[in-house]
Amino acid sequence: MCVLDETKECDGCLECEVCDLDPNKICDNCGKCLDIKDFATIKIDRVITDPKDYKE
Repeated sequence: MCVLDETKECDGCLECEVCDLDPNKICDNCGKCLDIKDFATIKIDRVITDPKDYKE
């Protein structure tokens, strides 16, 4: 089935592979449409070294 139209069977048109920002380009997963940064950060507020101290 087509990922863009659930009522249509995939006919190989490749419309789903077209870049959202530049319709003349095939998507290369650059992430510009998702505003993906080159890096991500995660705040760590503590480190548990003893499994008995872990609370779910």
